[in-house]
Order: sequence, then C-alpha cells, then structure tokens
Amino acid sequence: MAVNFMRASLSFPFFLVAALAMGPAGGLAQVTADRAGWLLLSVVGSYVVGDALFLASAQLLGVPAALAIASTYPLWSAFAGWAFLGQSVGPAGLLGVVLVVAGVITVVRRPAMEASDGEGPGGGFRTRSGHTTGVLLAAATSLFWALNTFAIARGGADLPVAGVNTFRMGFAIALMPLARILVRGRETSLLVPAAEMRRSWPFFLLESVGGTALFVVGLTHSPLAVAAALTSLAPVLSVPFAFLIGRERIRGRVLVGIVVVTAGIVLLVGFGRA
Repeated sequence: MAVNFMRASLSFPFFLVAALAMGPAGGLAQVTADRAGWLLLSVVGSYVVGDALFLASAQLLGVPAALAIASTYPLWSAFAGWAFLGQSVGPAGLLGVVLVVAGVITVVRRPAMEASDGEGPGGGFRTRSGHTTGVLLAAATSLFWALNTFAIARGGADLPVAGVNTFRMGFAIALMPLARILVRGRETSLLVPAAEMRRSWPFFLLESVGGTALFVVGLTHSPLAVAAALTSLAPVLSVPFAFLIGRERIRGRVLVGIVVVTAGIVLLVGFGRA
C-alpha cells in the first residue's frame, strides 16, 4: 500500500496539471458521475483491493504461484468485453489470449520439485498450510484485476488520458488511507522510507506517469481481449532484463513460455479481429 500510495501521489500532480493546461480538451469536465464511478471501481480493482489480495496470496503461495493464478485475468477481461461491451474477437484472437495466459503462467510458475527446495514460501502449487486460502485469494485477485481493465475501458472510453488518470490517482490517494485502516490497522505506515524514496523515485515516477498513461490508452483504444492480454506480459518481459543483469537464468521451461507468449501475441495482433 505504501508503494501504491507513492505511485499515486507522484503521478496525480502531473496528470492534474496536464489536464488543466489542456483546458476543456483535458477531459476533466467530461468525466460524468457515471464515468467517475467506473474509474473509482478501477482503482478499487487495482491499487486498493486487487493488489492487496495479491500480496496476501503471495505470502501464502509464493510470488510465482500467486502470479500464475492471478495472470488469468485477461480471460475474464475478454469475456467482459464480449458480454458487456459488444466487442468481438475472432477464433484466432481467442486462441491468442489463451496462449498468452498459458505462456505467462509457464514463465512465472516454478516446477514443484524446484519450489520445494529450501525454506520459506515456494513457487509451486504444492500443499502447505494456507494453500487453499492462497489459491482463493489469487483467484480473487484475477477477478479484481479484470474489473480494473473493464472499468477503465468503460469509464475512460473517448476521454483524454490526463483527465482519466487525474480521477483515478485522486481516488487512489483518497481511498488508500481508509483501506490501510481496514486491512492492517492504523499502525501501518503509508509512507515509503525516505532513503528508499530518494533512491527509487525516478523509476516510480516513470512507471506511475508513463506506464499508467499507456495502460489507459491501450485499454480504451483496443478490444479488452487484446489489451488485457498484452498488459499481462510484464513478468515475461522482465526475464530478458533479469538475464542481462545476471539475476535470472533462462531455463528451457521459461524459453518455452516465451515462445508460447510470442505465438499468442502474433495471433492477437495479426489475426485477432473477428
């Protein structure tokens, strides 16, 4: 929550200034009560509830296993786009969504034998205390992350990014102190330590402004099936960077997962439309 609070606090002034500088074109006045409600739901699905559920599931299952389950959210996003937004994706596109999800799961999930080595939370799906709870929390995370994508597509359609994210980040700043009290109590700080803040703020600023802006553009300018699948690729894209800095070995399983993801992207982007 401290990290998300910092992300929202860093990006909110930038989006607000940009929206005000653009005048009516900034989109603030175009955010009706109905749209504001959807943007509020998007923040609940991500910054406030979804990410908190993911952290809780990761503590019980380990990050790889929790992320593997949570990364199924593009499937629910694709269904929501078809059922509620009238978006249609061809058979090749649906196969692409499935391949992207399967590839991401392959990359982030550790084999059970590998995960059982050592102590502490592992990455496999082996049985442990709290395993069922962790799986349910990760599944709930998937639904909330899908809610985030759907709510942005519904509330932010045809609106400038600056106006959309001014409301989203403003809602996040307002809601997260309340969420902290409800989840962990008043003793939990929402402030990132000053030393960490000085070291990391450029990266968080780049992600919280540039990353969230591109996230909204993608979700409001393409079918949910395509956009949600592509936004789930962060774990896969991180592998080459981790390999280059010596933090990751590209095993055969990971390589297979990357190939499967690539095939899914080709089907989505090249042949996905109905």
